[in-house]
Amino acid sequence: MSNVASTSDADVPLPTHQRHDQKPQVPPVIYEPYFSPPEVEKQIAAGTLLRGVLRVNPKNNTDAYVSLDTTPNENFLRLYPQLESFDVGSDNDIYICGEGCRNRAISGDVVAVSILNDSAADKVHKQNRSVDDKRIDRIKENRRKRLEKMATKIHESTNNNRSQISPAGSNFNGSIEPTTKPSKRIYGTVAAVLSHNNDRSFTGNLLNNPPAIATKRYPIFISSLEKPVLWFKPLDTALPFMVVPLNSVPKASQNEDSKQLCKVRMGRWGTRDPYPTATFIKYLGQRGSIGIETSLILEENGVCTEPFASDVLDCLPETPWRIPNKELKDRTDLREKCIFTIDPSSARDLDDAVSCSRLPNGNILVGVHIADVSFFVRPQTALDRQARQRATTTYMVQKAYPMLPSILCEDLCSLNPGVDRLAFSVMWEMEAKTATVLSTWFGRTIINSACKLSYDDAQNVIDGNHIASYLPCYETFKGKVKPASSKRKAQIESSIMWFYRLSKIMRKRRFGSGALSLNSVKLSFELDGSGEPIDCWPYVIKDSNRLIEEFMLLANMSVAARIEATFPDASLLRRHSPPLQNRLDEVCKQLELSGVRILNGSASDIQESLNNIKDPNTRFTVEEMLTGPMQRAVYFSTHAIGDKAGYRHFALNVPLYTHFTSPIRRYADIIVHRTLEASLAMSGNHVSTDHPLLPQYYSPFFPKTPADGSLTTSIKSAKSMLIPKPKEIAEIAHQCNLRKDAAKKAQDASSKLFLAHYLTSMASKLSTPGIISLGVVTKTNQEKFTITVPAFGIDGTIYMDRLADRRNQIVSIDSRQWGLRLWTVESATVTLIWEANSADNKPELELNSSNAVSALSDALSALVIDNHGHGTVQFGHATKSECYTQKLKIFDKVTVCMLPVNTPPDISIKLVMPSIYK
Repeated sequence: MSNVASTSDADVPLPTHQRHDQKPQVPPVIYEPYFSPPEVEKQIAAGTLLRGVLRVNPKNNTDAYVSLDTTPNENFLRLYPQLESFDVGSDNDIYICGEGCRNRAISGDVVAVSILNDSAADKVHKQNRSVDDKRIDRIKENRRKRLEKMATKIHESTNNNRSQISPAGSNFNGSIEPTTKPSKRIYGTVAAVLSHNNDRSFTGNLLNNPPAIATKRYPIFISSLEKPVLWFKPLDTALPFMVVPLNSVPKASQNEDSKQLCKVRMGRWGTRDPYPTATFIKYLGQRGSIGIETSLILEENGVCTEPFASDVLDCLPETPWRIPNKELKDRTDLREKCIFTIDPSSARDLDDAVSCSRLPNGNILVGVHIADVSFFVRPQTALDRQARQRATTTYMVQKAYPMLPSILCEDLCSLNPGVDRLAFSVMWEMEAKTATVLSTWFGRTIINSACKLSYDDAQNVIDGNHIASYLPCYETFKGKVKPASSKRKAQIESSIMWFYRLSKIMRKRRFGSGALSLNSVKLSFELDGSGEPIDCWPYVIKDSNRLIEEFMLLANMSVAARIEATFPDASLLRRHSPPLQNRLDEVCKQLELSGVRILNGSASDIQESLNNIKDPNTRFTVEEMLTGPMQRAVYFSTHAIGDKAGYRHFALNVPLYTHFTSPIRRYADIIVHRTLEASLAMSGNHVSTDHPLLPQYYSPFFPKTPADGSLTTSIKSAKSMLIPKPKEIAEIAHQCNLRKDAAKKAQDASSKLFLAHYLTSMASKLSTPGIISLGVVTKTNQEKFTITVPAFGIDGTIYMDRLADRRNQIVSIDSRQWGLRLWTVESATVTLIWEANSADNKPELELNSSNAVSALSDALSALVIDNHGHGTVQFGHATKSECYTQKLKIFDKVTVCMLPVNTPPDISIKLVMPSIYK
């Protein structure tokens, strides 16, 4: 067995597949065999392999990346010092180019990766140039030919000196340089798959015949298949075709139909097989309806929709449930305190409550009280295993798919008003004028929420009104719950106003200290009785949302500081790496050419630059553009990163952060709760460190604890029982990252699905083919420009070659037929040369009219001059054919048409001519 992992300059596995001594037309891939885990672990420990998670580019399935999940050790850094700046779990990754280097791994697999030296990387790049690279070359070549053809026609039809200029093509010399290997990339090859992505079930179509590429490249493999098979084509283009035995598929699902979807489970993938096998699971139905498409989204993203199994339900307490006497004795009783919840009006799982009161010394006692889900979800139970597997609640437009059984989510753990609930509380004594934390307290508590407020209810109080009389309010006195008095309601209103004042101070200080916030559009929908969308609007962030946000962030940061101080090598934290510098530089360069300067050194620099943008539409566009280079925030285990500087959260600009405030819907929070419980068992309710959120001063106004640390476990067993081993924490972090990303993809897809259906219903009432809207240019390059539709928060890409070659890419709102004749791009400005013919002219825009040639020649000559200055939009006035020069740069407004696509439901964004926006 050749070991590609044993040396850095070994040849990568190149396409040399062969069977039965026959020579195929195109050599397929021979994959490296999987190594046994002990051998791989030895090589990782020795520093010849790195461990990470593979992600395949969904837009280009020949490219993949490995995100490191441990800091490279000294041995590896000596060989590859360029890895020293790489971030664990970030998108600044090891580049895996081509299927051979991927070695049968798929997105989400944990892999061992070997770094390739420069010669091997060059070899791989030449053999596996990406689809995007080849497409760019093809576009450049087509564009060059088009320009030459136009120059020839104009030269032949006109007799003036201007035609001697190469029209709009002075930056083309007739030769196309091949796309070169990006200099900043570090190339690698997958030496082994350490563990598979848990979810290897996929959706797609069954084909009766092999794909054309398989017939062309792998004829020996196809002829060697012994049994009749069908071919599975996944909807996810980052996945390979799969071979499915015909006898395992019901006859009703054997007919080839692009609208018929099924689900399969990926099986064995041999070292000499270009494609894996798969097992048929079930038929999903035909595409189109919201129900089928939602099922497809859930299946595609591995969201568990099955009912909880009996062994999981056996872990739940019997109902009706009451707080055990031991908990009443051991916990801090806060039931008589003024505590309440503020959530979206539709929320049913209330996992965070707040409290606020003025102290005799003039300071403020603030509390965040989180549902104690870890009391019910104990380690090493069936309920715990199921919660870990699901890892998160997935919120679709019409329904939520919970991480925990509904009796926990909506009842026993939910902080519903007027009922006793177990909680984990964080409290601070804060200065009233500066909102500075003077002391911090942690404890396991019992609370009774006084009221369930929506963000609108809280905003109503902030605006100077009273709590609505129809809202049920309660208070507890001597263990009995009764309707709230006017005094308690006044306390709630006073607390909201104090929260509002403090949150404004905290938010100003947070952004003044270097935090960054990039907002995106989130859509809300109103559904009718049948589940179809009848209205759609962007979700508006109010002061009440920001009020809660500040204190949830403070709680997460405080808990992160506490658990890291107690367990520096065994804490589950959350980090956010800096943006990808090369992509950020590209965006900043484009913005500067458009008159907007973004300092890209730190989060503080970027935020300061954003604050200098006064026009709200411009700022929205800039934020959309800056989102691209930003990396994902990820969970990680503290043992995996050698330098604590790697713990930082870039956007928040804080050294330590975790997730503590949503244990009903996130498994990571449950792990953090257990770690905090163990910390309380070992160190009590207050720990003083050099961290600003854990100061030495202990407030005398904190509640008295009836037992040391408010424990539910003994000090002796707390650590061993509650804290997983470092390797297991890393595995939990990996699972939580996978499921969080999948849930986000599912939620975004659900929103887009309902938007497509909403636009379909709207378009049926209009005379235009789709919804006409304002678009803003957010990116330009040599072959395309990107448009954002602010009203709906969706993006579209307009390819110039498609505008030129296909009429269906342009929506005309007048009687003329529009066609793109030429384009050029210089200094981030896209210049489009349009020809508009009257309806009685030929559909194909041939240059057979002397007037048209003259007009186009004038426009092209003007274009060459304008490229060195500022272009102006010009309208022709010919009766039959006119030439129109349109210049577009970032922030320019254009008219777009959002065309709903029915099967599958999607949204196509096309350019409208003539544009009604200037």
